Amino acid sequence: MSLKTLEEHDAERAAIWKRGDGNEPLPNGIACPKCGKELLDVQRAITVSGRPPKKNVWCPACDWRGTRVE
Repeated sequence: MSLKTLEEHDAERAAIWKRGDGNEPLPNGIACPKCGKELLDVQRAITVSGRPPKKNVWCPACDWRGTRVE
């Protein structure tokens, strides 16, 4: 198994953040459990504390809201 370097990881994550200001909802590739359309991560700069930490998600198609493991 080949591990990525810290620089590679940071570059990948920085590219994601450049797509928005951190609070702009972005598609996450996860299907909505209610309608099957793609969920969006909302308020990306905010993590819901817990074990494990989670992110708030929302479906613009049916207005379903929930969380996903970060």
